[in-house]
Parts: sequence; C-alpha cells; structure tokens
Amino acid sequence: MVGCQTRAVVVRTQECARVCPGCCDATGTCLTGEDDDACGAPGQACAACGAGSRCVETACLRSTAVVVDAGLPDAGATPVPDGGSVIPDALDAGSPCPPDGWCLDGLSPMGTPVTANNLRSVWATSPNDVWAVGDVGTVLHFDGTRWAVVNPGLTDDLHAVWAAGRDDVWVSGGSGDPSATNGLIAHFDGAGWTVVARGLKRVEAIWGRGAREVWFGGWAGTLLRWNGTALAPVASNTTKDLVDLSGTADRIWAVGSWGLVLEHDGATWREVPTGMASGLTAALVFGPSLTWVAGGNGAFATWDGATWRTLGGRQDVTVMGLWGASPTEAWGVGPDGEVHRFNGVTPTRVSSPTTRFLRDVHGVDARHIWAVGFFGTILSYRP
Repeated sequence: MVGCQTRAVVVRTQECARVCPGCCDATGTCLTGEDDDACGAPGQACAACGAGSRCVETACLRSTAVVVDAGLPDAGATPVPDGGSVIPDALDAGSPCPPDGWCLDGLSPMGTPVTANNLRSVWATSPNDVWAVGDVGTVLHFDGTRWAVVNPGLTDDLHAVWAAGRDDVWVSGGSGDPSATNGLIAHFDGAGWTVVARGLKRVEAIWGRGAREVWFGGWAGTLLRWNGTALAPVASNTTKDLVDLSGTADRIWAVGSWGLVLEHDGATWREVPTGMASGLTAALVFGPSLTWVAGGNGAFATWDGATWRTLGGRQDVTVMGLWGASPTEAWGVGPDGEVHRFNGVTPTRVSSPTTRFLRDVHGVDARHIWAVGFFGTILSYRP
C-alpha cells in the first residue's frame, strides 16, 4: 500500500488490518498506533487511552500518580496497563480563545466535554442549529447558547449527520464490522426519532438538496436515496467505500477509498479517474464550476467544471474533514488536533486548542464554524 507508513493514511477498506504498520481505527484509517487517542499494535483496532494514561509503544499505560497539567501523568509515576477508558481529561491543551482563532466548545460548567464519546460528524444549518454525532448513539445539539445531549434511542456508532433544519435531521452509521449488515439510517422530525433502515453496510455519508432528496453512501459502494417518502437503493457502479457526499443543484460528488471520485449528473453515477490511490474523506463544493476533494497522505484534487487536477504530493496534510465559506476561506481538520486554513488550495496550519483527533468540520458562514473529534472534542471558530 503506497504511503501506508505515514502518520495517518486513509485506507478505508478491509485491507487496513493486513497492510497497516500501525493500528486501524473504526473508519479504516491506518494510524501509527502511537497517539493517545488512537493507540494500538500493527493491524489491531485503535483504542483511545483514558484519563491519566498515554500511549507507550502502541499500548495504553496508566499512571499511578495524580494526573496533572492537561492530563499528563506525573514524570515520576510508574505506568500500568490501562483498559482504554473513554473518560476525557478534565481539560485539554486549552487556552483562552485567541482573536481570529479556534476555541474549545461544548464544555460543561466543570470544564469537561458534555460527552466523553468520540464525535465523528457535525452539520450546521444556522448559528442556532448545529448537530454533532458520534459513538454509542451520541447526538448533540447547539441552540446558539449551549450544547445539549439529545437521546435518539440508539446505541449504534453514528458516523454522519445532515440536516435541512431542526425538524429534519438525518443520522447514519453502524457498529462493528463495517462490511457486515450492522448499518442504519435514522431521522428526526422535530418531535421524535425514527429508524428508517437497518441491515445495511455501514453508512458513512449523507448529503441532500432538501427534504425530498437525501443521499446516503457507505461501504462497498452502498448508495441509497430518500425521495421524501421512501428510501431506495441506487446503483453506484462501484464496490469501493463511499465516505463523503456533496453537491449542487445539478451535480453530486461522492468520494471514498482508493482515491474514489463518483459523479452524478442527474441520471447515473460514474467513476471519474483522478490517478489518486490514497483514500479520500471529504468533498467540498463551492459552485457548479469548483469542487475540492481531499484525504490522506496529501491527497488533494480540484475540479473546475471541466477537468480534474490532482495536487497530491504538494502538501503533506491529512484531511479528515473539509469545509469553507469560499475558496479563499476554507478549513481542514485532522490528526493531533491539526487545523489548516486553505487560501486557494494551499494549507497553512493554525493554532489549535487541542491535540485530539479531529474528524469533521462544518459551518454556515465565515464567522460560524465548528469542528468535532475524539473524546467529545468540539471546537468553534471565533473571528
């Protein structure tokens, strides 16, 4: 697997356990196995080390001493084996919110995240309506003032959220083996939650044009469409894993494993050759003639309405989530709390208040943006 020795490579296939020199996280990403939030031996599932513990030689070790200073163990303490608890540190590597910068958000009055579970997707419809989802059925909602835990009646790991408004919210995901039929799709209508479908392969992506057209993508080419009344499978014409969806009024893009880019022209889906081999995690559409796709190992390509141009190799950035208000004001997030600002297609790393693994970013305009990640991490951008 080309590039698999890098710090984080998006493989997103069952090949991860066979070829990854580090551990494989729940989405099929090949990591080094040395991160406190993604610790594990080669080919094994990554684990998140708990409070007061750290990843040492691909194993979570816990200190017998009192945890001090942003969760770091006392220098003289003796590490002991840890079971990988998901309880977060009381405070991350946080600092007062800088001007024109990112701040820790979603904290309780005690300064801890409102949830200890890993968050994997965020979607904002307005500054007063933001949704985030994650493991073990975690759903959070921001009303413009505070983040609150919402109970959807689910225990499944949730990997995607999309909303047309606070009374039209879709979530999807699946626990365990992503190729097994453990996936689900659920909907919130403002009054209650309904499981619309089960028995699917894991569904990792959602995007819609409105209440009458919502698309869902997942493992092994899984693709479904909601028409306002019913959910139906659609031929994707690929067996690669679909990871993200985005589009405009006349075109939809899907990206995924092994550099996959799919185009829907209003009639059929077809794979677009880009020459990229690294997995893609994000598609960002600015209009009918400008689309970006990005992923692991520096994978990055643009579409200008006629031609795809691959920019891989020009930037060593792993992008797990990508969103922007404009082509000169876009953001990418990834491992180790990395936040990059894109001016054009060139990324510049900016200060981040966390070292947690960040999974997704979304906003409503250049002044209202949120990012989410492991251990219930939520960041907000304050210009």
